[in-house]
Amino acid sequence: MKKGTVLSLKNLKFTDFMAKNNILVILIFLFILGLAAGTFSGLKISVLSEYSDDYLKRFISERTNATFFSVTLNSFMGSALTLLLTFAAGTSMLGVILVPTIFLLRGVLYGSVSALLYSEYSVKGIAFNAVLIIPAAIVFIISLILSSRESIKFSLIIAKMTLPGSPSPNLSADFKNYCGRYLFICLLVLASALVDAVLSCSFLDSLTL
Repeated sequence: MKKGTVLSLKNLKFTDFMAKNNILVILIFLFILGLAAGTFSGLKISVLSEYSDDYLKRFISERTNATFFSVTLNSFMGSALTLLLTFAAGTSMLGVILVPTIFLLRGVLYGSVSALLYSEYSVKGIAFNAVLIIPAAIVFIISLILSSRESIKFSLIIAKMTLPGSPSPNLSADFKNYCGRYLFICLLVLASALVDAVLSCSFLDSLTL
């Protein structure tokens, strides 16, 4: 096979992957964009800086001298609130705009909190972020990517119903599938909360800021 043909096949596979996973690609791009914006601008915007500081204080206070169950519950409820907003946004036509915005803002928050930790607490802040925040955040972001994709897809189904001449989909069946996928995603959020609880109960005392 000629070299040009091999390159064409590789480009074709990449294009095919992008076409099939365009929502995921956009969401990941938005998260990286939000992360960068929060990291480089979080300390310069007073409202965002204050919110990040409050978020960090709540994070520490909810885990200081707390039981494993308490940390798990608080972490799960906090993450579930974001998931609920994403779920609700997906049930309207505005979900196409609202869901990516929620995802972008989550990236801004993580970036701003990281910038605050690194600038205020130096090496200890880096260790705090790496051990106590990032591991659980990675699991939660995966669940949020999946939930955001489902919400955007369902929102697009609703939006298409308003177009003249468009066939009426079985919205009841689609909504059942939508709810079922969210139930699975809730298990990932629970896994994130458990990771949070394990790490907080094990290392918070030694990494107190």
